[in-house]
Amino acid sequence: MDEKVVNNLKSESRWLRLVFMVVFGVVAYLSAFLVMLIAIVQAVHGFIMSEPNDRLLKFSAGVNQYIFQIAGFLTYNSDIKPYPFSDWPASGQGRASSGSDEKDLSGRNSD
Repeated sequence: MDEKVVNNLKSESRWLRLVFMVVFGVVAYLSAFLVMLIAIVQAVHGFIMSEPNDRLLKFSAGVNQYIFQIAGFLTYNSDIKPYPFSDWPASGQGRASSGSDEKDLSGRNSD
């Protein structure tokens, strides 16, 4: 075997990252389930109240960013471990708006 491969196999930091990757993979799976649960609650809330719940919008935006951070860590695009080893991602402003010509489900302009 090549000496570089042997050194990599003996590297404690590589094995530790693998453990973190497995743990964050499970967390990402559970977070995706949470996103689906939030989507169902938002759909029901939308039928009842005719608008999404603002607190759930902000929370789900944070969860979406968290899943993105985990994906970056799992694919080696980032060496920064996601929450709880770093700050919870900023949730933004809730709903994203792409412009004044955005239409809601009824076909009317949303502004």
